[in-house]
Amino acid sequence: MPGPTSPWRVNDVVAYDLMRDAAARAMALLSAAARTEDSGADARDELVLLRRDVLAVDAYDRAAVAALAARIDRRIRELESQPS
Repeated sequence: MPGPTSPWRVNDVVAYDLMRDAAARAMALLSAAARTEDSGADARDELVLLRRDVLAVDAYDRAAVAALAARIDRRIRELESQPS
């Protein structure tokens, strides 16, 4: 017998997709930082943790997706404001 229907709504899918897009942007910035900074190992470690967090987030948990998206957006702003 199938389980209960998921309460996932269309806007949840959009929020999840936007979070994944932002994560891809953050990962690109971290990859660039890993190649150019003296502390490249830190950027690589952060990249691994970010990837793990993105893969581990429950796509059906809107609050978790929103929290991760906010964290990613803050980090993108930090990375983009650093001098090259």
